Parts: sequence; structure tokens; C-alpha cells
Amino acid sequence: MGKPGHTKNATGSVPTQSPQTTPQDYILPDHSFTLQSIMEMQKSLGQLTQAVTTLTEESKKNSTKLDGISHKIYAAEVVVSLLVLIGGGVFYLFWKIWDTIAPLIQIKLPH
Repeated sequence: MGKPGHTKNATGSVPTQSPQTTPQDYILPDHSFTLQSIMEMQKSLGQLTQAVTTLTEESKKNSTKLDGISHKIYAAEVVVSLLVLIGGGVFYLFWKIWDTIAPLIQIKLPH
């Protein structure tokens, strides 16, 4: 048996009368899903913007730290260079003094 208002044939059910309600295609669509999607995208975009801002600030801090480290390395290079220069000068002076004293020591020593 079929539903009232329908007849049954070999291909299936065929309505004998028109529907009494407006088809769903003609009802205005509900915009709540679209609005919810837009709000979610706005939330995600806000989080992304905050993340980019945070990364930018951290990058500036890291740049400042690297500049400080660079200055310390440069200062260490200068100190090491000065120590090598002073050490070389002291060694040169010691060598010259030894060249002058060594013959005098050999003369005074009895054989």
C-alpha cells in the first residue's frame, strides 16, 4: 500500500496532487552558519595577528641580545690582541736584555 494521494506504478511512487507547503528552496536561508563561520575566521585572524606581533617583539629582543654579544666578542678580541702585543713586547725586551747580560755572565764565570 502507498500513502494517500500517491499511486503506485512499476517505476515507483508518483504523487497525484501538488504539495500544500512551500518548497524548501524558496525559504530564505538561515545566515547563522555563515555568521558563525565569519566569527570563527575573525577569531583565528585575531590569534594569528597576536602571534605575529609577539614574534616581531621577540625578534627585536633577540636582535638586541645579539648586538650585545657582538660587542662583547669585539671587546674580547681587542683585549686578547693587546695581551698578545704586550706579551710580545715583554718577550722582545727580555730577549734583548738577555743578549746584553749573557756575555757578561760568561766573562765572570771561571772555567
